[in-house]
Amino acid sequence: MKKKFILAIVTILSIVSYSCSKDDNDNTQNADLIIGKWNGVSSTFNGTNSGVPDNTPITFTSDNKVSFTYLGQGNNGQDFNENGTWQKTGNTLKITWDSADPGLEVATFTITELTSSSLKWQSTVDGKILTENFIR
Repeated sequence: MKKKFILAIVTILSIVSYSCSKDDNDNTQNADLIIGKWNGVSSTFNGTNSGVPDNTPITFTSDNKVSFTYLGQGNNGQDFNENGTWQKTGNTLKITWDSADPGLEVATFTITELTSSSLKWQSTVDGKILTENFIR
């Protein structure tokens, strides 16, 4: 009888522990955290300041749309937007751009920090590390 009772307690604790998994909660919260407008703070390419996305806004929506505005980077110093869709799995963020040069349609980033006020990611471009930081 005692063995059955202990087995029942262990089974119940296992089920409760699994259903309340910290990872499940973190994935849901982190997916929600990325939604909104972010402003670029800094960008380094292989350790050197690249200037973009300094002050550049990027917006993630709950329907998985993304818009990145390049301030003053277009023809005659005009702003221009790149639009696409985003998907976040764990710490990996994939952005698929609606219009991009061949081979650049999908950008993949490793999120190194995601809080309610800070977003930091890294990617590898031509074997070099691109690091970008954003704030709300």
